[in-house]
Amino acid sequence: MKKKITLKSILTNLDAIITGTTLTICVILVNANIIMRYFFNNPIHWSEEVVTSLFVWTVFIGSSYAYRKHSHLGVDILVNLMPKKMKSVVKAVMSVVEFLVLVMLTVVSSQYVYHLIFSRSGKIKIMMTDLLRVPKWWTGIAVPIGFGLSAIYSVYFMVKAVRAYLRNKKEGGVKA
Repeated sequence: MKKKITLKSILTNLDAIITGTTLTICVILVNANIIMRYFFNNPIHWSEEVVTSLFVWTVFIGSSYAYRKHSHLGVDILVNLMPKKMKSVVKAVMSVVEFLVLVMLTVVSSQYVYHLIFSRSGKIKIMMTDLLRVPKWWTGIAVPIGFGLSAIYSVYFMVKAVRAYLRNKKEGGVKA
């Protein structure tokens, strides 16, 4: 049975849609540029700049999508050797540390984007790309968006874990 595409499903998977779209355009542009360069001796000069910008979007929005799907690699050998109670405490502490790092990265990358738009004196001085003269912040904004989404997902996962812990505790047993 086909799933119906709704606005809710699009918004829920917007990070995956953006990542898939930008990666697809990157692949098409790179291959088109290869064909134009080697077979027609007429490269697409602007493609490198566009592909670089799209790749930044692919990486950072894709990273938040991977975080949401729990697809990032992790080394949990030591955690798996711990007793259940200690394991849940370590996971909780790591979730808080993870959240704090994501918030810090969001703030720092937001400051970077701010400096792509404003000079040190606070006046608007939008930095532009070399060839297409597109504002650089269009590329840079993907970084704080990606980290910010990951921070939001982190809060969601922490709340979900606390609810599960409290539910299990209420039912009489703590499950790790």
